[in-house]
Amino acid sequence: MYRESDSLNISVGGVRAANPLFLAPMASVTTAAVRRLAVQLGAGLTHTEMASATGLVRGGRQTLRVLDQTNDTRPLVAQLFAGDAESLVRGAEVALTCGPFDALGINMACPMPKVLKRGAGSALLDRPDEAASMVRELCRFGFPVWPKVRKEPAGSGITTEEFVQILFEAGASCVAVHGRTPGQRYEGQADRKSVKELCRAFPGRILASGDVFTAEDVLDYLSAGAGAVLLARGFIADPFIVPRSLDLLSGRPEARPSLASRYEIFCEFAGELERLHGPKMALGMVKRFAPGFFKFQAGAGALRRTLGPINDWNEMQIRLDEWFGQSERGKEHARNAAELDG
Repeated sequence: MYRESDSLNISVGGVRAANPLFLAPMASVTTAAVRRLAVQLGAGLTHTEMASATGLVRGGRQTLRVLDQTNDTRPLVAQLFAGDAESLVRGAEVALTCGPFDALGINMACPMPKVLKRGAGSALLDRPDEAASMVRELCRFGFPVWPKVRKEPAGSGITTEEFVQILFEAGASCVAVHGRTPGQRYEGQADRKSVKELCRAFPGRILASGDVFTAEDVLDYLSAGAGAVLLARGFIADPFIVPRSLDLLSGRPEARPSLASRYEIFCEFAGELERLHGPKMALGMVKRFAPGFFKFQAGAGALRRTLGPINDWNEMQIRLDEWFGQSERGKEHARNAAELDG
């Protein structure tokens, strides 16, 4: 899908990238295979899932696998989380032995209780001094440091702009900002207006995040001065938001990939999931991504219902092939009927 003509050759937060469409860090989503898919579709940069600094130090197999990578997904940001600077630094030392990364991210945004109870994620929004210390300590490694934060809730005693300013003064190369407060978690609407205000306050240094579901959403953030836009749930809902956004940014007519093209990419993706992560994880990911891949295609709902109860990888492949064959035969029948009517 990606074309050399899509390259805009930008520099954001000390990292060179082909374009400002970045795959956001998402727990249990941005695995090596998903990152590879994003790059194939044209994303300019990807993130790992957030990795526990403590888990890395302890040598936890699951945590170390979060940082698995393939050679064709650079530039790549390793995102870590911890409740204090010392733990973060020790985790970063381990992370940097896991392969080449282009920047180090710090998660100061996750609102989930299992992260908050460690004093990590969005709990750091209440501890700006510790957050600044984390940035300063990671800068010692010589990599760009990219914290990701959320909107500060009302009455917190500090504004989001003030918190972001503290991070920049500590040495952050850019800051990703999600437009929901920790209390919202992933519900309700992101405050896109407040994120765009930050983009204007720190032009080219904010990675805009929150409710990016269309190419127009991407353009809206970039027009406000965002250095780049993070694609998260919008990428799961429709991975083709990447090439569609590149078409819009490049002033080209929107390319509409055929069902056959989508299916070919999807099967390659499914194969990578199984090869890199095993059939159990691959099966769950296929079910999660299939609706978005075939959005607006006839029979997409039937496919989702068919895949739902399947627990066997081989059966899933058979059902996918059957669905695609039926869809292609249906399209051929419709074309023949149209020709007869004509």
